[in-house]
Amino acid sequence: MTNKLTLNDELKPLFDTDDKQLWELILENKTDELLSLLPREDGDILDDILKELFTEGKSDTLGQYDFVTLKEGNATLFRNLIRLIFALDINGSHEAIRHLVTDKLSDMIPDIVENIQQVTKGYPMQKVSDVVITETAMIRASLNTLSYYYRLKEDLEALHFAIVLRTKITLAIMRNYKNVLGHDMVEAAKVKEQMGDTEAALGFYNVVRDNLKNELHWFVESPEMGPSEEDVVMLQSLKEAYSSIDRLSAMSQFAETCLLIDEILGREYVEYDFDAEDDEDED
Repeated sequence: MTNKLTLNDELKPLFDTDDKQLWELILENKTDELLSLLPREDGDILDDILKELFTEGKSDTLGQYDFVTLKEGNATLFRNLIRLIFALDINGSHEAIRHLVTDKLSDMIPDIVENIQQVTKGYPMQKVSDVVITETAMIRASLNTLSYYYRLKEDLEALHFAIVLRTKITLAIMRNYKNVLGHDMVEAAKVKEQMGDTEAALGFYNVVRDNLKNELHWFVESPEMGPSEEDVVMLQSLKEAYSSIDRLSAMSQFAETCLLIDEILGREYVEYDFDAEDDEDED
């Protein structure tokens, strides 16, 4: 990974947080000013980690911290570490620290995801605490950001790592969100293809097909109904799965189904007022 990131309009919103002052100082390499602020009166563990990293080049706090347990605040710190990787990359003057933080994330993410799978087993039929769901959803969102980072860095192996582990979280807590499930599974399949693992890619595409194919029936039986934004994402993922299965299997078994999906995607979406229909029935 040799290409250095630059602070552009796409990346600026990433640092627009309550800790914006800290990120600006890191981005501008104003280390002395940063250290003079740390720890802040209302600071948290992020302050301790930053203080140690920029004074000692390492952080015992970071090394010993329990990221695996799903407790309030962990996902926020996890996201801030990913934000720190971006900031250090743009800064360009603290590569040893950036690699240290990146390596720490790489080491702990598989354990975090494995714990999520254990704690959420049986969800949604089995009740899971709100803290677990909230923390898990935030970790998944952060893995989206980490995947984006590795895309920018053109690091295929690391991108594969982030996408596959994100998909495991999606399967654990968001299986009922068909648009999210389809999107993540297709991305996992694509990165498997890029890695040369066609068999695994087909497996992911088939999971998308099996989980989403029944969603077509409603649109077939209701030709007047167009897809919502979420439906569009779901249908596009399903079409991608069908067309990729055909492509990788050298078939055209699902060509007609893809044309059907195109027809549905071309429909206009009109929000249906079911309450109004109920009122008419009462009259």
